Amino acid sequence: MFHRKYFGALGVAAMSVALAACSNSATPTAAKPVASHSSAASSPASSSPPPQAAVLTKAQLTSALLPLSQMPAGWSTDSSSSTGDKTFCNYLQPHKAQVQVSRTFQKGGGLTATVASVGIRQYASASDAAESFAAMEKALESCHKETYQGSVLKYLPMSVDKLGDRSLGVRIDSDAATLLQQFALDGPTLINVGTGGMADAEADTATKLLHDQVDRYEAAARK
Repeated sequence: MFHRKYFGALGVAAMSVALAACSNSATPTAAKPVASHSSAASSPASSSPPPQAAVLTKAQLTSALLPLSQMPAGWSTDSSSSTGDKTFCNYLQPHKAQVQVSRTFQKGGGLTATVASVGIRQYASASDAAESFAAMEKALESCHKETYQGSVLKYLPMSVDKLGDRSLGVRIDSDAATLLQQFALDGPTLINVGTGGMADAEADTATKLLHDQVDRYEAAARK
């Protein structure tokens, strides 16, 4: 099926990777910490993330994932989600995530089927997460295309809202589908959301999901 081959393998497994633009003009910049993501102009530059967010248990991180009840109308939970260690162009990660959780959703069927994924990878420390983010950023400066499972995948930088400590976006085009991946570095975690489909990858949905997932994680980390 489409979502198992393309989104499952490259979407969920790619939660720990981020894309940097190949030119200075397009490279996403670090975002200022904010307490709320509803308005950049009105949000105070204060706490994101709080010190107590250093470590959450796997159960806590799983609870922090967006539930079906917070998805837009028409989505259902997809039990076929998978995880893995695939990285863009198979670059070596400087650190391994200590905990990894994800959830996948699906909507529609056939050629109009769309999938969405949310995930959190937690590292041993905020510095490990930041170094992993930077390494992935560097790797993607020279990784623009690769062949994976018999398909040629093309990577393009994508604009994304500034959330957490830093955020990045990447569009993945293949011969059969388009995936839109968005990532946020938030303290010791890398937060990933993505949408994909053969006819519609739903960019607006991916943007909303990133906002909602970052907010939900930060709320859990403050407890």
